[in-house]
Amino acid sequence: MTAPVVFAPLEAAPVGPLFRPYAAEKASHSAASRRVRKASSQLPQNNAQSSDASALNLIQSSLLESLHQGVIVTSCSLKPLYWNARARQLCQHLAGGDVQPLELPTAVAEVCRRLMRHDRLSELPLILECQTATGQTIRMNARWLHLADDRGTQQPYILILLENCNDLLQEEVRIERKKYDLTEREAEVWMLLRQEYSYQDVAKLLQISLNTVKTHVKNVYAKKRSCQGREKFWCGE
Repeated sequence: MTAPVVFAPLEAAPVGPLFRPYAAEKASHSAASRRVRKASSQLPQNNAQSSDASALNLIQSSLLESLHQGVIVTSCSLKPLYWNARARQLCQHLAGGDVQPLELPTAVAEVCRRLMRHDRLSELPLILECQTATGQTIRMNARWLHLADDRGTQQPYILILLENCNDLLQEEVRIERKKYDLTEREAEVWMLLRQEYSYQDVAKLLQISLNTVKTHVKNVYAKKRSCQGREKFWCGE
């Protein structure tokens, strides 16, 4: 896999509430002075709110960067306002190499155009899958995202979630291998069958006989049946 390309940071759309710095106008008469004193007494609270907002934005940014999914927010002109590191990696797969930091790959732009042909008030996502030149299947989930600007006006944006279906399947098989105590060969056979390979294809790829494939499949199903009804937790570690 090609190393992920590093982009210059984009100017991200603001997340969370907007806070304006407080400013008190200097007054020359007593009424204005009282207003200034009253406003000044509120400064610590406003500063605390601003500090909390900054901390919240940092937390939100960290959470988005830690997601296994790729996250992109774009305007209706298809100019990306935000994408996390995972989104940049997956976009590189879709583009077959380097991508421009201010341009969406063709496949992502296409799912956005299709969404824009639908009702902007609809909450239903538009889901498309695209296979890359390296055989990776990328699932794109696009939906409308309505955010308020600093004047309180709702502005339409597009949220795109990207997932590598191959990585998700591998993670599921790792969990199933531990859950059902599968052997390495049984997990390999099960993985290929989950990718819709035929028994004959599995035998050819793993260089084993067709009867051996059938035996492994029989063992997998037997182990799965033996675990039915058990309430346990497994992880893919």
